[in-house]
Amino acid sequence: MPKFSTSSALKLSTCHHDLQTLFNEVVKTYDCTIVCGHRNEADQNKAYNEGKSEKRWPESKHNTNPSQAVDVMPYLPEVGIDWKDEKALYLFIGKVMVIAHKLWLNGDMAYKVRFGADWDGDGRTADQTFHDGAHCELIIL
Repeated sequence: MPKFSTSSALKLSTCHHDLQTLFNEVVKTYDCTIVCGHRNEADQNKAYNEGKSEKRWPESKHNTNPSQAVDVMPYLPEVGIDWKDEKALYLFIGKVMVIAHKLWLNGDMAYKVRFGADWDGDGRTADQTFHDGAHCELIIL
């Protein structure tokens, strides 16, 4: 059974309880790496300046404490994280969304989630203007 590295576990610990619940369940079956949880002002503005985020500090869900967003990637055998393999990422996202929905239905999560590959939740990725497939966030209205 996969488990988080110390680094991933530490990053996940900066996130909202629902995200911790979700990814602690996900990692039992699907190996993954937590790339980023909470971002401070310098890290958020760096992500914005590098085009990795559309939001400056403090507008991102990564900037709340605890973080309402997490960046996560599948950890693939023999290659680790492959940022260029979008198909593997989208396959992983689908698996995560199924687990998230079940946890939400069971009352184990208070909020639903969305990924940056499908911001509007219509099941399509081609209609997005900003692709951030590794980004998962809570839908808090």
